[in-house]
Amino acid sequence: MSKQRARRRAEREALAERQRAARARVAARRARRRALLAALRRPLAPLIRGRRRPDSSLRRMRARQDAALASAVLAGNGLLWLFEPSWVLRGAVAVVSTLAWPVLVVLVFDSRRRT
Repeated sequence: MSKQRARRRAEREALAERQRAARARVAARRARRRALLAALRRPLAPLIRGRRRPDSSLRRMRARQDAALASAVLAGNGLLWLFEPSWVLRGAVAVVSTLAWPVLVVLVFDSRRRT
C-alpha cells in the first residue's frame, strides 16, 4: 500500500512540476514581450502621448487657434504649390511661412492689439 501511495505522490509531484515549468515559461514569455514592447515604445513615448498638463480653457482655445492658422497657412501654401512652377519660390514661401508662424499668431489672435 505505501508503495502505491509513494508512486501516486511521485506522479502528482511530477505533474505539479510540469505545470510549474509551463507557468514559468508563459510568465517568462510575457515578461520578454513586455520588455520588448516597452523598449520599442520608449523612444516614441513623447511623440505618442507626450507629457500633457491638465486641460484648460486657454489650452483648448490655443489649440483651436493653432488649428485655424495652420489650415489657412497650409491652404495658402497648397494653392501656391498648385499654381507656381518655381521650386525656389515654393521653398522660400514654405520657409518664410514657418518662420513667420509666431508673428502670425500675434497678429491674428492677440486680443491686446485690438482697439
